[in-house]
Amino acid sequence: MRVICGKYKGVQLSSPRGEVRPTTDLVKGSLFSVLDSKGMLNGAECLDLFAGSGSLGIEALSRGAHSCVFVDIDTSNVKRNLDKIKLTEKIIRADFRRALRLLKDRTFDLVFCDPPYKTDYAQDAYMLINKLGLLKHGGLIVIEHASDSELKNISDNCIIDHRIFGASAFDLVRGGSESDFCGNV
Repeated sequence: MRVICGKYKGVQLSSPRGEVRPTTDLVKGSLFSVLDSKGMLNGAECLDLFAGSGSLGIEALSRGAHSCVFVDIDTSNVKRNLDKIKLTEKIIRADFRRALRLLKDRTFDLVFCDPPYKTDYAQDAYMLINKLGLLKHGGLIVIEHASDSELKNISDNCIIDHRIFGASAFDLVRGGSESDFCGNV
């Protein structure tokens, strides 16, 4: 696994051991191409939930994001990868629900949400992010999930982009003050 573009291009990243599913270069490249085309990266304040290696947040920083907060139960890999690049971003070692509550006074342009597949964590995180008002106006949540699963409790008109790559998919989902237009969330 590596950083695929930007100022840290080519840096090899450590990934967690065990049963993990790192975002492939193809998926990451497509995702960041879409985000870049929407002008979402330059100067963005990001949150990388379920960070694992921190690959998504580090890619965003490499491509011009201003900052990124990394959240995971096990932060050893993201810390190792940030140290390798000499970045001093905030890391929160906690369950995503607790971490989101700790961040209640912050807002973000982009939230990367790549939870373990076959859980409802993405939907739970989406609901809590909106409830706590963690997205800036026009902010997006990037939800990576199994391509054979649908996102529950997220209205179709909230999803502004949906891409499938074999067993993986990602959705760009509106939130923040725009959530009023997204049905009952």
